[in-house]
Formats: sequence, structure tokens, C-alpha cells
Amino acid sequence: MTREEAKANQDEIAKHFDLSWWYGTGCEKCCGVFPKFQTSLGFDGNCWYECEVCGKRTEPQAMPWLAREEWNAGRFVQNQICLW
Repeated sequence: MTREEAKANQDEIAKHFDLSWWYGTGCEKCCGVFPKFQTSLGFDGNCWYECEVCGKRTEPQAMPWLAREEWNAGRFVQNQICLW
């Protein structure tokens, strides 16, 4: 997703809903947009923040506030591999 597409998507959501349900509005912006809040589908309950533009993300954490602290402290997953 491009920066412009991500920004337009966030602006459209913010017109009708509370953006903080889907994005880390308490997080520092990356690529000009808020990082998206992600969760695992399993029972482990892990969550993380991820930039939809560049793919930068935090390590999975047990609680959203821990993931937000990781993001704002600049602690991101290293050596990511993209398979598409």
C-alpha cells in the first residue's frame, strides 16, 4: 500500500468511526500514517503494531499497551522476509 492510499484510508475511517479501534493513534506515525493494530488468531492473545506502508512492526506482545510502548521506543522486528 502506498503512503497516499494508507492516509486516504485512515482519513475515511476517521470520518465515521474512532480510528483508535484499528490504528495506534497513541503511537508515533511511520511513513506519515498511524501503524495498524494487529492480533494473532490463536489463543495466545498476542498483538503488535505494523506500518501498512513499509511493513515495520513490533514483536508480538501480550497487551496492546506493551506493543505501543515497543513501537514508541523504536524496538522493531529485525530481518523480516517478504514472500510476495
